[in-house]
Parts: sequence; structure tokens; C-alpha cells
Amino acid sequence: MPEAPAQVPFTHHVEVHFYEVDQVGVVFNAWYLAWCDDARLAYLASRGYGLEEAKQADALPLVRHADIEWLASLAAGDRADIVVRPVRVGSTSFTLRHEIHRASDGLLCAVLTITYVAAGLGERTKRELPLSLRTALDEDRDRT
Repeated sequence: MPEAPAQVPFTHHVEVHFYEVDQVGVVFNAWYLAWCDDARLAYLASRGYGLEEAKQADALPLVRHADIEWLASLAAGDRADIVVRPVRVGSTSFTLRHEIHRASDGLLCAVLTITYVAAGLGERTKRELPLSLRTALDEDRDRT
């Protein structure tokens, strides 16, 4: 039986701006989180769960926990590729791994592992993940 083609992981592209680099020449940690938030929004939208769908489902993913592992520097003017992969899917939360690579040479510069919990917009209490989102996340997790 022929092997299934490899699934290309979701990748979000960013450009490193001058104001995102601190005095010692590395990207300030808060920017990694901002980039990963944009990457998460784009990833979920590509899986049919954009911001509008999250609002309609009243289950908006909010950051519960974040870990940043810095490995190498990025400089102003560099382009970076953020590969997004689900690593855990629960009933009310999920965890994404964000690998930030320098686009010019593929060097892995940082890894962020972020857990999101689904919360209702009004009272900000946790909610069940919509089945369509849970299914998409499970499928992507199983492919990696």
C-alpha cells in the first residue's frame, strides 16, 4: 500500500522589526508571544475556527500558560517562519507548539508551548471546545 503524502505543517511568516529587538540584540520576549498569537489566529482560521467562529461559538481561546525556550537570535530585518502544531487536545483546552525558525537558513531560534482554554465572552468561564475545532486539532496532532 502506498504511503500517504506527508502533511505540510502550518507556517506563519513574520518580519523582525527594529523596535522588536532589544539593546543586547535579541528579540524581546513579549514579541515572541505577540507573533505566536498572530500565528495561532491564522492557524485556527485555516482550520475553520477564525475569530468570528470563536465569537459565534462563545468559546474564545485565551492563554492559560506559556513557555518560551530561546535558542538563537533573530535580528531586525530577518524573516521568521513560525510552524504551529497541536500537541495536546482536551475537552476545554489545547496546547500548541510554535517553532520559530530564521527563514534564511532554517535555524530554530525559539520554541513556545502555549496552552489555551476556551472561555465564554461574557463571564470568562471555561467552555467545551466546539467539536469541529477539537476534531481539526486532533487530526493535525495525529499527523505529526
